[in-house]
Amino acid sequence: MPAGPASALPEGSPPDQPSPKPKLVPDLERPSPQLSKGGVVLLILAGVAVGFGIVQAVRGRTQQSVSSGTSEVATIAVETKRFEDTLRVGGTIGAKNFAMIRAPRMRGGRDRGGGGGGGGGSLTIESLATPGSIVQKGDVVAVFESKRTEDFLDSYESNLAQVRTRVASRRADLMISAETLRQNHRTAESEADKADLDLRTAEVKSQIQAEILALQAQQHRSAALQLQEEVRLSEIADAAVTRSLEIDVEQFERRMERTKADMEKMHLRTPVSGLVVVESMFRPGSISQAAAGDQVNPGSYFLRIVDLSKMAVFAAINQADAQLVELRAPVGVQLDAYPGAVFEGRVAAIGAIAVSAGSTGGGRRSRGGSRGTNSQWVRQVPIEIEILHADDRIKPDLSASGDIVLRSQEDALIIPRAAIARSSGRDVVWVQQDDKFVERPVQVGLLSDTEATIRNGLRAGEVIAAQPVTGPDELVDSGDEQRAAF
Repeated sequence: MPAGPASALPEGSPPDQPSPKPKLVPDLERPSPQLSKGGVVLLILAGVAVGFGIVQAVRGRTQQSVSSGTSEVATIAVETKRFEDTLRVGGTIGAKNFAMIRAPRMRGGRDRGGGGGGGGGSLTIESLATPGSIVQKGDVVAVFESKRTEDFLDSYESNLAQVRTRVASRRADLMISAETLRQNHRTAESEADKADLDLRTAEVKSQIQAEILALQAQQHRSAALQLQEEVRLSEIADAAVTRSLEIDVEQFERRMERTKADMEKMHLRTPVSGLVVVESMFRPGSISQAAAGDQVNPGSYFLRIVDLSKMAVFAAINQADAQLVELRAPVGVQLDAYPGAVFEGRVAAIGAIAVSAGSTGGGRRSRGGSRGTNSQWVRQVPIEIEILHADDRIKPDLSASGDIVLRSQEDALIIPRAAIARSSGRDVVWVQQDDKFVERPVQVGLLSDTEATIRNGLRAGEVIAAQPVTGPDELVDSGDEQRAAF
């Protein structure tokens, strides 16, 4: 039997002996290759190194750093740009020119709740302008149910005709009665005059006849005087009755005029052009917008017309900051609904009196808290920020913020305010030179909460530490030479 290959010989077997048959091992019983512990550690270290390199690459886009040993200092380059010191306020978008549409107050019979029909004087909306639509000045924006008003108008017209007929008849009766009384008075006056003439003949007549004539003359004269007084009193009474009838006529005429005016109010027209905003209404167990078929009380607001060409932010600022803000100061307005969009504005009005926190909210007044609450301890000043240019994205009741520019400077050297520290009574920064930072005094100009302008001591493009530097001597230089030169 020929010998197998040398690689198949068992280890330590003499070469002259025949090789044993190899033992067959099934594939399923062969052990699978395993990764050693050292390989796993190397893979983990490689992943950490790759991740750290990615993070450093991302951070390197925004800032630089200088390292020495275990120390690392964030750096930033000195920039030349516009500097602005701003004050941020939050508020609500509202219109400077708008009209609150409310249900009409009825001046005819409806305001007394008479004439049958329920509702206690409430009005039913028959049709309403589409919410969100644009209407022009003079357009009809709401129509109310007017059947009851029409019934009142018909009733008043009928009553007025009847009153006028009664007045005419009564006047005719008064005229007849007055004329009859006057005629009786004239007759009595004639009888009295005749008696006076007969009395003149008493000298030629007997004493008895003369006495009779005197009594007759006195009787006729008294009757004439009595009728004269009756005529005077009758004229006063007739005048009073006539005036009463005239008042009845005027009363019905004015009711008709008021009812006709109510008919015109059933069609409400807008006094301004703008966007239709339907107000929310309180109903038992729910709050919803007004719609056709709803009943509203006279005088209640249910619709708003907003002129979108003149919008503003209504906000409030702390009383301590109010003295820093000036009228017509520029403002950058931002809307929470459109992040990144900035609209040009300016301060249009500043309140003269501070109010409780919570009393102002987007131009709408509300009652403050109860006695002793924080809303009375914190005082705020209302402010109105006018948006200079119209934009379709600016809608009423949107939440907004405004950055009021308190101070500004063009072409200023700007560094982070956090990079400045006080050393030996001076403002200093740490300027990068090679692999070290050198302390250098600077003259600081205008300051904001996050930035500072430099008048002297730095040049545009120089790299400085973003924070005051403290570390090993090989990283930080005291900068005595620069301080002496400055």
